[in-house]
Amino acid sequence: MTLFLYFIFFILGACIISFLKVIAYDYPQLSITRRSHCDHCNRILRWFEIIPILGYFIVHGKCIRCKMQIDFSNPFWEFIGGFFFTLIAYQHDWKYLPIFIMLVLLGFTDHFYGYIYPIFYLLSLPTLFLVKPLHWLPAVILYLTLFLLSKKFEFGLGDVEVISLLGLIFKFETVLQIIIVACSFCILSYLVNKKRSFRFIPYLACATGVIYLIFYLKLR
Repeated sequence: MTLFLYFIFFILGACIISFLKVIAYDYPQLSITRRSHCDHCNRILRWFEIIPILGYFIVHGKCIRCKMQIDFSNPFWEFIGGFFFTLIAYQHDWKYLPIFIMLVLLGFTDHFYGYIYPIFYLLSLPTLFLVKPLHWLPAVILYLTLFLLSKKFEFGLGDVEVISLLGLIFKFETVLQIIIVACSFCILSYLVNKKRSFRFIPYLACATGVIYLIFYLKLR
């Protein structure tokens, strides 16, 4: 592929991340007529303000009208989305793209509201059809073990389901690495925010991306 094509994939990935964030925030009250607006004054954004990543810096990170600060997480996650979409294109590893899209959507939903919609699990179906072999036994063991633990410890059934789904796709040791990295992120978050309650799926989504990146670098 040429550099121009990789640039197109980067922009596409940034746009997809931005779109997934909108879906997570608005679902199930989605509207095809929805237009992007300022979270503070509800002003409809102009075309240059919604350019992925660059739009944030064009307006210097502030709303043009109300001058309120725009969350820097917007361009940050758009950059991450563009980076991983480009990486997957470079690797020709499209079979994992659906599961990553699902994790991002679930991560945003869990972050915003503290719960997820199981219908979003359907996004992982292409990955389940493309990845061979599926690890049924480890996935079942993970689900039953975590389900029983959830009766005593405070973590949600959604966490159990997502981890089990990862166990179906990835090797058992890979899933353990994902969980360890996710827990490490939780510890870091606690040290910074001093918050004991965690919405775990966003950490799982980030940890899966980190493990995928590390695995890719090991192959280089």
